[in-house]
Amino acid sequence: MGSQGYWLPYRVASGAWQMEQDFRLLHRLRRDPQPCLRFYGWDRLTLSLGRHQVWPDPLPGIPIVRRPTGGRAVLHQAAEDAAELTYSLVLPLSYLQARLPSLQRAWVYDFCCRFWVQGLAELGIAIDEPAFAHGQGHQDPGYRNKTSCFASRTRADLSWQGKKLMGNAQLWQPWGILQQGSLLLQPNLELWERYLPGSQVIGIYDICPTAPGIPALIEHFLQAARECFEVEWQEEAWLPWPD
Repeated sequence: MGSQGYWLPYRVASGAWQMEQDFRLLHRLRRDPQPCLRFYGWDRLTLSLGRHQVWPDPLPGIPIVRRPTGGRAVLHQAAEDAAELTYSLVLPLSYLQARLPSLQRAWVYDFCCRFWVQGLAELGIAIDEPAFAHGQGHQDPGYRNKTSCFASRTRADLSWQGKKLMGNAQLWQPWGILQQGSLLLQPNLELWERYLPGSQVIGIYDICPTAPGIPALIEHFLQAARECFEVEWQEEAWLPWPD
């Protein structure tokens, strides 16, 4: 493999805690410029908002957290529902510059999502052609007017027969990028319609009921990430962050 990186094992925690860890991983790149990948779940039903998204009203009984990345609102079910697999990926800018002809956002998104595309294909799930792949821009013109990330498509998203399987968003810094995303496994359509009406969602288990559970899925996509990024991912234990 061409590079070394590390991955953090699956962990369930509050949305606020998860967002803090992703933000810290991005800033860790400044002193330790190695790729990092992690997968995680949510301890309760939570709504996450994009970095600059305006949300009108609180939702009684449901925590709302703000992601460091952009995009629109995403509903996250509790991990016990096995409804989604959330991940974050941090890559040094130098790593991307060495592998891409330029740092155009569309190319970077395509590069960062390629392991998901490959892993899904190996499960027999052929995603739709990337939205706006032929010079039509990078997103649905009405995207900014939508509340839900899963009510519209952008170049950063993965869909199957017009319904979204995964949404992704990024935060760029001079030293690297953070990409966060949620891969739906078996979303509760009633919950999505109640809290984010108009979302067009579908999960892996809806398409492929024989797909493995979350632990095996993580191993499956980690192997795809080894091949696509040419990185040998070393597991890293969760340790207290330095002050």
